[in-house]
Amino acid sequence: MTNRSYLLKYVDRNVRTVWVKDWAVEFLKGLDGQLTKPEIEQYCQGKLQEFSEVCKTKAEERAKEDRQTFNEHSWKQSSTSYMSGIRKAITDWSKDKTLDESNSYPQQTKDGIVTQHLALLYMKYEFSHNQPNTEAKQTKKDEQRRNLESINCVDEYQAKIDVLLQSIDHKELVAGLIAATGRRPSEIYRTAEFKQVGQFEVMFTGQLKTRGEEREAYPTYTLVESNRVVDALARLRRMPEIKELKKLTLAEIDSGKNNKMNAAIKEHFSPLINPPHGEAELSAKNLRASYAAIAIYLFCPWTTSTNLFIKERLGHTSDATATAYEDYQITDQQRRPLTRGAWVQRLTENMDKPMHAEIVNMQMRVSAATRAVIDDQEFLPFGDRVNRLEELVRLARIGKQFEEGKLVKEIVTVVEKPVERIVEVVVESPTATVTEQTEVEPSTKTKQPKKDLTEMTNEELFGSHSPNTGLEKIRRAVQAIKTYNERQYSIKDMWMINTSTLKELTNCRTAVVEKYLKSDEGRLQVNDYNLEKQMGYQHNRGKGKITDVVKLG
Repeated sequence: MTNRSYLLKYVDRNVRTVWVKDWAVEFLKGLDGQLTKPEIEQYCQGKLQEFSEVCKTKAEERAKEDRQTFNEHSWKQSSTSYMSGIRKAITDWSKDKTLDESNSYPQQTKDGIVTQHLALLYMKYEFSHNQPNTEAKQTKKDEQRRNLESINCVDEYQAKIDVLLQSIDHKELVAGLIAATGRRPSEIYRTAEFKQVGQFEVMFTGQLKTRGEEREAYPTYTLVESNRVVDALARLRRMPEIKELKKLTLAEIDSGKNNKMNAAIKEHFSPLINPPHGEAELSAKNLRASYAAIAIYLFCPWTTSTNLFIKERLGHTSDATATAYEDYQITDQQRRPLTRGAWVQRLTENMDKPMHAEIVNMQMRVSAATRAVIDDQEFLPFGDRVNRLEELVRLARIGKQFEEGKLVKEIVTVVEKPVERIVEVVVESPTATVTEQTEVEPSTKTKQPKKDLTEMTNEELFGSHSPNTGLEKIRRAVQAIKTYNERQYSIKDMWMINTSTLKELTNCRTAVVEKYLKSDEGRLQVNDYNLEKQMGYQHNRGKGKITDVVKLG
C-alpha cells in the first residue's frame, strides 16, 4: 500500500486547505491501484462526484454556522479552485510514474505535445460548472471599472501606514505592512522577506500564488521609506503570536487571523478610502488595490504602461491578473485624476538603512557548534543568517547587563494559602537570603532616609508615591507570575504574562506596562519567557482574573 507521507509531498506544495489535502492524499492512494483506462475513468468519475458532494455539504454547514443563506454559486466556485490544486498534485505525482498507453493520453500544449496521466482527463469541471458565477464576477468587475473609487488623501494614507508600522499590536502591524507593500496577508505573516535596495524599494521574496512556478526575488516599491518596512517586518516576526504560526498551514493562518486583521484594516483605513464599487467593507484585498493605485501615482514613469508596472511590482504572470487591482485612482479633492510618476525623481535620494540591514560578504570564522546555533531558525526565527546573528548579539548584551547587575536580580519568597489558593509574594533586598524573612522596624523617633525601591516590602511599595514605583511593581509582578507558574503541574494552569495581567496586579497605566514590555528587559523577562513556555496570546482566555490566585499588595 502506498505510504501516506510519500503522497503528501505531492499534495503539500499544491493544496492549501487541510481537508482538501486529506482528500487528495486518499484520492492518489486509490488512483495508484487503477491500472487500465476503464478502471481509471470509472474511479475518477466517482471521486469527482464525491468531491462535489463534500464541497457542497461543507458550504451548507459554513452558511449555517455564519447564519447566512446558502449560495449555490459559492460551493461551485470553491470546488473549482480546490480542483485546480488537486490537478497540480496529480501532475507532480504522475511525473514519478511510468506512463504508457494504458494510463496516459497526448495533450497539445504551447510547448508541443506532452504525455499526461488519464486522471487529468477526468478530474476537472466543465466550463458550465462555474459559468454563472464566472459571468457574475465579470459583470461586477466591469461595473467597478466603470466606477473607480477615488483616493484623494495620499499624505494621510502614508501617515497612517507610518503609525501602524510602529504598533505593538500584530494585527495593526500586519495591516500597515500590507498597505505599504501590497503583499498578501499570508506572505506578511509567514513567507515574505524584504531586502532594502532603495529609499522606497525592496527586493521581495516569498510570493505565494505563483501558479506552480518558483518565483525568484524581484524589486517592489514601498509607499513609505523602505527601512521602516524592513524594520517593521523584523519586529513582527519576533512577536510570540507570530512565532506560533510556524506550526500552522497557510490555510490555517488565513482562517485564524484574517477576520481580526480585516477588522483592524476597516478601523484604520475606512476613514481614508471607500471599498470598491459594489462592495460593503474594506479588506486586505482592497489594500492591495489601493497600493497599486498609489504606487502608480508615485513611481510609475510616463514611458511605462500602468498595467505592466503593476504586473511587475505585484508579481503577476499575466496582464489579466493585474487588471484585478484596477479599483482605485488617485485624484484631487474634486475627483480629477492626478498625473502619475510624482516621486520618480525621489528614487535617486539617499536611503536610511534599516536597523537590521543585511551585511553583504561578511567573513567570520566560527566553530561548528556556533554555526549550528546561528543556523537554528527554531531558536532564532529569521530568514537569513545576518539577522539571526544580530539577535544573538542583542541577547548577549542583555545577558551582560544582567551579569553586571544593571538589570534587577530579585529574590522571591512564596507563601501559599491552601484555602484561598492565593500566592503572597515578598520581594526582599538582593543582599538578604531566602531564610532571612525578618524586617527591621524603623524608629518612630528618628527620621529614616528614603528606602531604595528594591528594599521596600510590597505593602510599602504600593503605598509609596516615589518615582519609578510602577517599574518596580511590574518587575515584582513578572516574578510573582513566574513563581506561581513553576508551582503548576500543567501548562494550561499557568498564566501568560501580558499587558492585562501586569495591569491587574500593579494597577499601573497601560503606557507604563507597554513601555516595559518593549524594553530589552521586558523582551528578555516576558516575551522570551512566554515563547519558552509556548503560551500564545489567547492562553489566559477563560481563566478569570489573575488576582484570584496571585497578589502583590
